Amino acid sequence: MHKSYFGAVIKRLRVQQGLTQERLASLSDLERTFVSMLERGIKQPSLSTISNVATAFGIKNYELLHLVEQEIQGDAPIDGDPDAQQEMRQLEALEAAEEKDRVDEIANAIPVVFLARTPMPQYLTTFVSKNIRQLLGYERERFLGPSSFWLGLVHPQDRPAVLERLAGLEADTVLVHDYRILAADGLWRPVREELKLVHDQSGAAVEILVAMTGEP
Repeated sequence: MHKSYFGAVIKRLRVQQGLTQERLASLSDLERTFVSMLERGIKQPSLSTISNVATAFGIKNYELLHLVEQEIQGDAPIDGDPDAQQEMRQLEALEAAEEKDRVDEIANAIPVVFLARTPMPQYLTTFVSKNIRQLLGYERERFLGPSSFWLGLVHPQDRPAVLERLAGLEADTVLVHDYRILAADGLWRPVREELKLVHDQSGAAVEILVAMTGEP
């Protein structure tokens, strides 16, 4: 996911909800300057950032990821409300005045595949970004639903350790692990996953956010 797409989405949502950068930062437990850099594509959103921002906007993690994907595909909704457009222009002017130093946008050269899964032991995939095909060669629909398809692709020698780590995943921590997965071309590809277990307000585990990248 190119960083500027995520920034464009959160800026549009922020303006639609009438939030300043300061207010969004407060709701998502982030620094205002970090929100500004996210919107301008300077910073890469972490799994924790995605979860916090989605909560601040009152939407599900996968809904935010869907919006980013729509932005990438050029299917983002166009807000024709003149008042909203005027507010965006005013906010942009204010933010430009506040930001004295402009940092050049850094392109994200490494594709990141985002997934959302239910907690173990079901581990159902409820969302996978379309660029899974770019990384592994499979259509995204193959990964949706039960984890049997994904698990069948994990290298047999890596599978026990992968399952053990998933079973021990704890809240408010990010698990980083590497393993080999069978790509559509029949080759074993090393991948790295970062996982975050998300809880609801009652403390019940509701979702696991996953960011998968190919290892160099």
